[in-house]
Amino acid sequence: VVRLAEDHARAAHLAEGLAKIPGLRVDKPSTNMVFLEVDQSVPLTDQSLTERLRERGVWVLTVAPRHYRLVVHYWIDDAGVEQTITAFKEIL
Repeated sequence: VVRLAEDHARAAHLAEGLAKIPGLRVDKPSTNMVFLEVDQSVPLTDQSLTERLRERGVWVLTVAPRHYRLVVHYWIDDAGVEQTITAFKEIL
């Protein structure tokens, strides 16, 4: 609980970085969770996107077709946030 504010701040930074990537629509987080949608114009399936992200050390949860959830917690530091943004940029 003491460091929850850090997770919320990192989630906000993650959402801001992802929102700059064409093909992504990102909800503004109010917690440590970031929800996003991948545009239909992106020629990737849910499975291929999640596999490519995992290859880069990024785990996401598919919550619906083309909709994902990312969670920032005590294992995720600033470098992990940047790694995630970079992975999405490379893939999309």
